[in-house]
Amino acid sequence: MSRPDIFYQPLEGETSGLPHDPFKSFAIPRPIGWISTTSQSGQDNLAPFSQFQNVSFDPPTVLFIGHQDLYKKRSRDTVMNCIETNEFVWNMATYAIGTRRLGLGPLLTDVCRHKLREAVNNTGKETWDDEFQEFGIEKAPSRLVRPPRVKDSPVSFECRVHSIVRVANDFHGKKAAGPHMVGNSDIVIGRVLGIHIKGDYITGDGLFDVLKAAPIARLGYRQYTYIDNIFEMTIPSMPDEGNAASVLSGNLPYRDLKEEEADKTA
Repeated sequence: MSRPDIFYQPLEGETSGLPHDPFKSFAIPRPIGWISTTSQSGQDNLAPFSQFQNVSFDPPTVLFIGHQDLYKKRSRDTVMNCIETNEFVWNMATYAIGTRRLGLGPLLTDVCRHKLREAVNNTGKETWDDEFQEFGIEKAPSRLVRPPRVKDSPVSFECRVHSIVRVANDFHGKKAAGPHMVGNSDIVIGRVLGIHIKGDYITGDGLFDVLKAAPIARLGYRQYTYIDNIFEMTIPSMPDEGNAASVLSGNLPYRDLKEEEADKTA
């Protein structure tokens, strides 16, 4: 038996009437922004953000959104570090298996295998310590920024903060808008300075092997998914758009567009 259609107005304090808020189940799947930062004092931090996306690809730019922390009653450590240092690293969160080092004394470490997705989930805990160390996640040095990368991640972006936009909770404290769980939200936009790609994830024809990497993505509730299948479609273009449209749709390598531009200026 089907349920009746639903319409509700969140800013009027209305709810869906369902057992759980369904809003985050609709803009899906959402890539995970597994962001590493370093504080001014030198402490590293690692945390996942399910509001993450690229902004543009020319030049490459990404964003993630940090809600206020209910425990610390301020912006999350990641956002605070970005405000103070203007740097962060995005690490691809995957379903894959990684290496974890457990400290068993000053000279001895035990190496074991673990699911990288579980490490992503563990770092969602807003602690006062270095999540790399707390959850046994191995670091790799970055080249252009101070924060380290996640060594087992197949792709990492070294980023410099471009801007931070606050989405203020204008209705906070007003009964008309209902309860507010996260207060203000900060959109952190970063320019990608450098990109790391593990060679094991590059196919023979020079593509990123997304099926091997199996990136995970957030759905609603406690649900996640990962990429285990792909299909292709070609974006249509007008005849006078030239090779630029073919490059954007993936039909031609970028070098062909550069050659076309060189011919025009010759």
